[in-house]
Parts: sequence; structure tokens; C-alpha cells
Amino acid sequence: MRAHLVLVPLLVSGCSLAPTLEGGGAAALDLDATALAFGLARPDEALLLLDDLSLWLPLEPGCPTLDLDTAGVERWQGGCTLSDGGAIDGSLERLVSADGAWVAGNGLRVVDADGHTTLQLDGAVELLSDGALAGIGASYTACGLHEPCDGGLATVDLAFNLFPYDGFPLRYDLVVEGVVASAVLPPTAVSGTVSVDHESCGIEPASGSLLVHGDLLVGLDFDGASSCDACASLALEGLPMGPGCADWLP
Repeated sequence: MRAHLVLVPLLVSGCSLAPTLEGGGAAALDLDATALAFGLARPDEALLLLDDLSLWLPLEPGCPTLDLDTAGVERWQGGCTLSDGGAIDGSLERLVSADGAWVAGNGLRVVDADGHTTLQLDGAVELLSDGALAGIGASYTACGLHEPCDGGLATVDLAFNLFPYDGFPLRYDLVVEGVVASAVLPPTAVSGTVSVDHESCGIEPASGSLLVHGDLLVGLDFDGASSCDACASLALEGLPMGPGCADWLP
């Protein structure tokens, strides 16, 4: 199983907060939902899936079992019990090559010794790299990546362009387009371009704009390079709403 990768055009541009909204329209604009949609539309969890499996999946001798085919595809099979009494069900496939990588979960589920689900993954992520430019396609339903599983499942169907790839996660430009949803967030379209530079601002993008379209269309404009305050300029259905402050880069 592989993700369907769609590259979107690359446009390169140069503390914990409870979400707050200044000015009118607080009743109409749900800033918590907007911040959640932005968080789900970031590439961090998609790229984590392509990284070292041991960072997010328990790996013990014989659980899960590993089969490596002649093409280099790793097939990790669950249906086994971990040494602490937990268990892994389902399966995972992964391939890492010189120009990219992909990973696909099929009913993958990790349960701890108390019977609580700590990780669940159905779907895939694929990355293709061309020099400093990376194209990422992510289409999966999961928990234990974005949020703990007791909060329900999150679903993403996203295409990213990231430049430069070797600058992630500290300094990079990102184009994102797609749809996200969770147990508390109805399907919400997200699109736009942001620049992240943790050296100049680690709590919001240095610059860029996003559109978040759920029940209402919300515009976000970031200016962290000049005013690093975790507050974006908001527009609701095209009308300016003043600043909205949240954990944009937790």
C-alpha cells in the first residue's frame, strides 16, 4: 500500500498558550478548532512515520516479526505479545531508498499492558526528494501521533512541499494543501504557505498565510519574524478579526 503523492507548487517566502481572540466575532470563530486544524496540517507526524521506527513503534525480538524482501521492503507483522504484557496487532510496510521513502500501516495497533491503545495507524505516507526539495503525500487515520488515543482518531489527506528538506524542523518553507479531521474537528480544508525559522521565532511561523475552511473560512497571516508573540492576524469570511493567539508551533 502506498500513498498517492501529489506535489503542489512551491512558493518560497523569506510557552503554552490558551487560544485567545481579540476584537469582535469570538462567538463565530472557533480558534481552538482553527489551531487544531493547523496542527494536524503540519508535516511533523508524517515525517516521524518515515524516521526510525523505534521512535514510535515498540520493537522487540520477535514482536513484531520482520520480513525483508528482495526489493528492500520491510514487512513488520503483529499478532504478538510484548514483554511488558502489551500487544501489537496488524502490520506495517516500509521502504527507504536514495530518493525517498514510504510507510504504510494496515490495521496497526499497539496496546499497553492495561489494554489501552497507545498507537493506531491505517494508511500511508510517501516522500520523494529532489535535491533540497521534498514532496510528501500523507493519507492516513491514526492516534498516538498527533494526540493520545484516548482523544480519538485523527485523519489527514495532505500534500506537502518542503524546502530545504535538510533544514527541517528548524528552518524551512512549507506549502500544504488538503483536508484534516479528528474526533472533535469536522473535515476541514487547509491550504497555504508558511516559513518556519525557530532561530527568529519558535512559537509561530516567521511569515506566511493559511486558509482554514471548515464551517467558516478563516484566514491566518503570520509575522513571527517581526513580532514573535504567537499571535496571527485573523480574517473570518474575508473580514479582518484582529489577532488570535495560540500554540501555533508547540
